[in-house]
Amino acid sequence: MAQMTHVGASPTKEDALAKAVGDTVFGDDFHMPGEIYGKAVRASMTPARIKEIDAAEALALPGVHCVLTAKDIPGLNAGRYPDYPVLAEDVVVDIGDAVALVAADTRDLAEEAASLVRVVYEPLPGAYDFAGLEEGEVVCDWKTDKGDVAAGFAEADVIVENTYFSACLDHAFIEPEGGVAWVDERGVVNIRVPTQMIENYQNVARTLDLPLSRVRYDCPMLGGAFGGKEHPLLGAFMALLSIETGRPVRMAYSREETMNTGSKKHPFLMKYRTGATKDGKLTAIEVDIIGDAGGYTANSKGLLLGALVVSGGPYEIPNARGRARAVRTNNPFTEAMRGVGANQVCFAYEAQMDELAARLGMDPLEFREQNFIDRGETLMQNQPVPSRVMLPELVEETKKLIGRSAGRVPEKDHGPWRVGVGYVANIGGYGRPRNEGEVYVSIDEDGSVSVRTGASDVGAGQTQTNRQIAAEALGIALEDVTVTMSDSHVTPLVGVTAGSRQTMISGGACYRASAELKDRILKGAAELLEANPEDLDIREGRVYVKAAEERGVSFGEAVAQCKKMGVDLHTVGKTKLGVHEYEGNEQYGDAGGWMDYVFGIHAAEVEVNVDTGELRVLNYWSGHDVGQSINLQHVEGQFEGGTMMGVGHALTEEVLTQKGALLNNEFHGYLIPTSVDTPEWDNVILESGEGLGPYGAKGIGEPPCTAGAAAVACAAGQAIGARITRIPITPDHVMEVLGRLKTNGSRS
Repeated sequence: MAQMTHVGASPTKEDALAKAVGDTVFGDDFHMPGEIYGKAVRASMTPARIKEIDAAEALALPGVHCVLTAKDIPGLNAGRYPDYPVLAEDVVVDIGDAVALVAADTRDLAEEAASLVRVVYEPLPGAYDFAGLEEGEVVCDWKTDKGDVAAGFAEADVIVENTYFSACLDHAFIEPEGGVAWVDERGVVNIRVPTQMIENYQNVARTLDLPLSRVRYDCPMLGGAFGGKEHPLLGAFMALLSIETGRPVRMAYSREETMNTGSKKHPFLMKYRTGATKDGKLTAIEVDIIGDAGGYTANSKGLLLGALVVSGGPYEIPNARGRARAVRTNNPFTEAMRGVGANQVCFAYEAQMDELAARLGMDPLEFREQNFIDRGETLMQNQPVPSRVMLPELVEETKKLIGRSAGRVPEKDHGPWRVGVGYVANIGGYGRPRNEGEVYVSIDEDGSVSVRTGASDVGAGQTQTNRQIAAEALGIALEDVTVTMSDSHVTPLVGVTAGSRQTMISGGACYRASAELKDRILKGAAELLEANPEDLDIREGRVYVKAAEERGVSFGEAVAQCKKMGVDLHTVGKTKLGVHEYEGNEQYGDAGGWMDYVFGIHAAEVEVNVDTGELRVLNYWSGHDVGQSINLQHVEGQFEGGTMMGVGHALTEEVLTQKGALLNNEFHGYLIPTSVDTPEWDNVILESGEGLGPYGAKGIGEPPCTAGAAAVACAAGQAIGARITRIPITPDHVMEVLGRLKTNGSRS
């Protein structure tokens, strides 16, 4: 590929300074003249039947404008999913369920009024133990089968069986949800709210019983999301109150409210049985996954299948059987959270790799290398890997940085602290079948370019990515490109900013539109230069003859000529993915795997105190084939930020509940890693150029996150010589696997 000007570089983002000094305007920073405040009345127990809602005392307060319940919803009482109501009407099944909405002159008054709404509940029997399967409703039961599993285990010389647990997590984004809604002079309901998908305007319009064109979603910059800002409820709440009162209504959640009401990452119980021959070849695997869906089905079916697809890891295993079930309980409802189930299973399958290598007396990294999957070989559900797998190259580059093998590092031990290094390999997908989106690109008469895309910028640089793609494709300066994001009345739709998909979907559409406009510009320049369009190119805002670069015209001159010729300088680019074509896929439909996969090698060096169970991460190495870096600094940010999210999963993060209610609904009790917890770091970034995105880019937002917990857990296991079987790795779990903690919780 020819040397590129913008793609692969790290130009300063337009909003970098504003973010650095705190001037970025987020959802709760917008204000409207005459605004009032909204507050949701939440369930106080779960599950329960709603017997009565009495708002008289709240409505008697001066300055309270209204109290709305489910009976006041004019349209469909459903959020993003049919079984998830905007306002609970008959029963509450999740502690975050809203049963009423209040609007008042001030935030404090709205909160006081909400506390005065009297709700009479009749308690119902609850289900809280998802792992036992006896209590809750099984909402999905996926199965995969490849080869002859019985024969594969019969061939094995070593079989390892373990049960692993991965805890429930909160998204823990730094910006709680907040926004404002108002009805403008045209009667259009405007909703300015942080969301991962402006397509939520459609759900809200159905709730309001309005034509889709009468509801507008305008999404500001997000302060993090990770799958936790996909739902339309806040937008629906504000819109209902604004229509009822005729005033702009703003709402903002506290940290406690956003944690009590938001979706969570599925906790998994995972049973693994893996076999290998004495010379280190994997022969068979059997996986059984149970996940907690919480109070609502939501997207648990897709998330559990996503986990099952990659549950064998990045390895060629000729005989494989898998099962994945989600159980509906009255715990907090679970949904998408960075990784689509790949995080939990990576922890389990990589622990199995270490255990097998130890049983065989093999180096754990060499054992993995012998079994790496390759292009054309099949995953758990028989899908062939569609593109190049650069795991061997990643191993070599990572080994150069580390300079030591996996295992104990005795020379670094001090007192009760034991040091270990763990290597892991991982696989993550991006791009679902039939994913599609459109981007509008236009060139103004002065040669500047406007890009419009419905993608939300969740802080990962989606705005800058599209700027760089358009500037590169058109051959112009970055400062000549302006990007408008996520306004449903202005920008074409591209789907949710999640699943590591936006570089491929919106970036791909932006590239196609820009490439089409470049072709049109070349036609205009060809008239001026008396040359064939195919003999021309554009670089740094100048159109030139490739064989005689001194002959050329400015981009602006070419634009002016196109105007004279009547050439349209605006177009819509489109990305539309195909479908899977492999034997057996019909049972999964479009959910049976991703269109492409990302592979990585991670390693961690940790120290563990064998007297107290404490664990510290000392050094970390992360490596992936990213296809092509669009913005190198963005890629490094995903490697390090995403992995640290995985490290939090490994060490400290766990949602604790009692009868469905959160016990740690703030950052004093739910502990996320900080800069103090960040180890020394090195990255390995390889570029195969074989991704489905523009310039061969792959989706890299999630894959680093999926490996973080696994790498730390494997390193801890190497340090103490015992298998870690749960994350987060609490001190008690360390002492338990060391045999120093009795099952009743007392120290031996």
